[in-house]
Amino acid sequence: MKRTLVLLVAAAVLVLDVAAQTGEVAVRATGVAANYRAAVNEALVGALEQHDGVALDATERVQITHSDASTSERVNGTLDDRAKLEMNDAITKDMQKWAKGRIAGYTVLSDQVVDGKCRVEVEVRFAGPHVVGRDPNALRRLAVSPFSVRSATFGWNGQAVQSVEWSVALANQLNERLTQTRKFTMLDRAFGHEVDAELARLGAANAAPGDVVRLNQKLGADYLVVGEVTFNDVLPPTVHPVTGQALPRAATAFAEVSYRVLLAPTGQLKWMDTVRLDAAAFPAADARTFISRTAEAAAAQICEGMMANILPFEVVKVADGTLVIGEGGKQLHVGERFTVCALGEEVRDTRTGEVIDALETPVATAEIVSVGAKLSYARVIEGDVAKIAVGARLRRVPVPAVPPPPPPLTTTVRPNGTGGVVTPF
Repeated sequence: MKRTLVLLVAAAVLVLDVAAQTGEVAVRATGVAANYRAAVNEALVGALEQHDGVALDATERVQITHSDASTSERVNGTLDDRAKLEMNDAITKDMQKWAKGRIAGYTVLSDQVVDGKCRVEVEVRFAGPHVVGRDPNALRRLAVSPFSVRSATFGWNGQAVQSVEWSVALANQLNERLTQTRKFTMLDRAFGHEVDAELARLGAANAAPGDVVRLNQKLGADYLVVGEVTFNDVLPPTVHPVTGQALPRAATAFAEVSYRVLLAPTGQLKWMDTVRLDAAAFPAADARTFISRTAEAAAAQICEGMMANILPFEVVKVADGTLVIGEGGKQLHVGERFTVCALGEEVRDTRTGEVIDALETPVATAEIVSVGAKLSYARVIEGDVAKIAVGARLRRVPVPAVPPPPPPLTTTVRPNGTGGVVTPF
């Protein structure tokens, strides 16, 4: 026997006491079970799985959908609406526990008794995200992991330095630079313990209902930046065998940093490169300063390589002959020069049909005149401003390498006390 029952309005609409959220998402689902309460729970679980895109395991489903059949007594072959009203309170309390704020409320659209089982259709409303400031989903999510190291220590002027110190310094510098590009939603991986502690507070029994909605908004990365570092010992400065003066440090490949940009969900390799550091280019009085300078230089090169190939600098506005560049922070410096390239026709791979890039035509040379936190400004020093449009790319003009100065001339000839000289031979 199939019989449709009309629920009381009070029983049909159940809304959790949580803060109003914008952008709610409604999902319809159907539950079939031996009794009304179990059917509603089954429908709520089905809606939750649809919304999250992840199936709950068997243990979780049993814990959530289990209910006592006696709470769903039938009266003359029909469901008792009074019993439903009582069950609604229990369902709401249970839902607040296991849904952890994800469900803002639900409406029972219909219920039927079909072949001795209860079939319930519900519309479940999921709370919109609790967003502070910019929507984190508007940009690619990026996380930087501390790079692995080949050896536990490296030598610096006879002193053993922990390699992990350099790796952590590099990760911090990379996070700083990539955050300042404002092109990514950066996810911090250094303070996971503190984040988890805050989530535990949100999930406590005395947490505000509006805060509970934020529990399941911990973000996962779209892209991961990972790498490996190989170190060579930096030997103490050598001295002239006769004069005892320190000689200029010879070029030494102190560190080789191999890095990768991975698509997090699949592990697909999107970009990779290697950065090499010469110890002679980073004079320092102590190991801490040496670590800071070399890590900053490596981060600058890595960030430059990533951005040039993923999201190159571009002109966001042309105002009275001045180029406004959508980048600030540490990536640009006053006095740097760039080739400004107009974008042309898109180029596709002939085998896959994928757009590889757009043709770039150099139209001008520009020099950075001002750098802010979010924007930079450049003036055209060569070329035609009229050919520069919004979206034009900027490619850094390489700075010619300056050879190191020759060592100072020294002599072992010394004056004597009578106006003559003493020679070493």
